[in-house]
Amino acid sequence: MDPVIVYGRALDDNNKQLYAACKRIIGKTLLVRIMDMSAYIGPEGSRFWHGDKELKGIDLCFLRSFGPGSCEQVTKRISMMEHLELSGTLMVNSTYAYRKAKDKYSMICALTSAGLPVPKTHVTEMAHWAHRASQGFKQIVYKPIVGSLGFGSVKFDDPDLAFNAFKTLERWGHPLYVQEYLENPGRDIRALVLGERVLASIYRMAPPGEWKTNVAQGAQTKPVQLSPELEQLAVKSAKALDLFYAGVDLLETEQGPVVIEVNGSPSWQGLQRATGVNVAERLVQFVMDYAKR
Repeated sequence: MDPVIVYGRALDDNNKQLYAACKRIIGKTLLVRIMDMSAYIGPEGSRFWHGDKELKGIDLCFLRSFGPGSCEQVTKRISMMEHLELSGTLMVNSTYAYRKAKDKYSMICALTSAGLPVPKTHVTEMAHWAHRASQGFKQIVYKPIVGSLGFGSVKFDDPDLAFNAFKTLERWGHPLYVQEYLENPGRDIRALVLGERVLASIYRMAPPGEWKTNVAQGAQTKPVQLSPELEQLAVKSAKALDLFYAGVDLLETEQGPVVIEVNGSPSWQGLQRATGVNVAERLVQFVMDYAKR
């Protein structure tokens, strides 16, 4: 099997570990920057390049990022990953599943359709509509509809401050993805789902005085053994989005557990440090076992 790892603008520690695991378990592996990929479609079939090097015999692709870019650039990259998949390459995660997970709107629709608990959410492009719709929320959270690591998410205690922010975002052409802030114990749960089970899970605890629990923004971590209920919720969340593997974020509230987000190319550095689980090796071995079925 000849694998490639498709990444965005730059390599991170997760992709480096995935590359090392592929080299150990599979053998020759290529790191491919998605914006440097090209393709040909014609009567002779399909061909793909990374820079000037033709990619031949690629039967496994770990899709880690679409990379930054314009709407047209990202659309081209999504289509190229679908093209590669249609050409017979096993994509992990599949292009369509990964795209759904990247888009918070599609993600939360998939979770709701599967009957899973999610925060109350409004989606619009009109500031006045978002302001009026969220009047019933004690606290409001705005999130970029495409984003990760918690960057760009803002919590508002004052609806008028939220409205001013919404007006600015409307002028800049950003859609407004607005959720009710749910009271919680100052932590959430990140569960790393692999296939039909939770590989490992951690509490992510927000820094003092902060509300975000992203490790990239200073959250502390510690391992946690999930209850059967929470483990089942995490696995169902990944399955709702048809993901081979996923980082599922759960929040414990007074009303019960809620699924906050599902990440189709999760970072695992914080989880790995807290639990000692080598996520990259377990992922590669899982995919190899799946491919042999």
